[in-house]
Amino acid sequence: MAEPYRIGDHVSYSCSGVCLVADIRTDAPRGKETPKTFYILKPVADPGSTIFVPTTSEALLAKMQRLPTQAEIDQLILSTREEELAWVDDRKVRTASFQATLKACDLRELLRLVSCIYRQKQVLAGRGKNLSSADEAALRRAEGIIENELSFVLQVPDDQVGAYIRQRLSVSD
Repeated sequence: MAEPYRIGDHVSYSCSGVCLVADIRTDAPRGKETPKTFYILKPVADPGSTIFVPTTSEALLAKMQRLPTQAEIDQLILSTREEELAWVDDRKVRTASFQATLKACDLRELLRLVSCIYRQKQVLAGRGKNLSSADEAALRRAEGIIENELSFVLQVPDDQVGAYIRQRLSVSD
């Protein structure tokens, strides 16, 4: 198991984005006699929300990740060049694949997804065509998740994250 989180830590929690570990509390859930310890998370983008993560739930703890450093983000961005995601022509298969990636909220896979959709968008633009609305929606959702995490770590506004990624991709190794 990963090192425990502390009050005041910022973590990524699944598709909820960056969250503050606001408290670590031991409570007895209603109807239960045995008390459980919970991480109390407050999403940075929605501080009115609260997420309770039992410290004994491996499945829910697996959704909590330490935030990457800037150096780790840069390496992750560069790695997407070598790990390109291939465009799937079958719309139904592609949509299902995109949805699975969006649901998993894995930063590396989201970056690969965005890169794949950008490449296809350029190909289609060369033919005078556009992405389907479903592909555009997947792109916007993936960008939103990426922007939430990277803007927090990099301390830049959301609308500058795309430029940051493009700049890193254009830098030769």
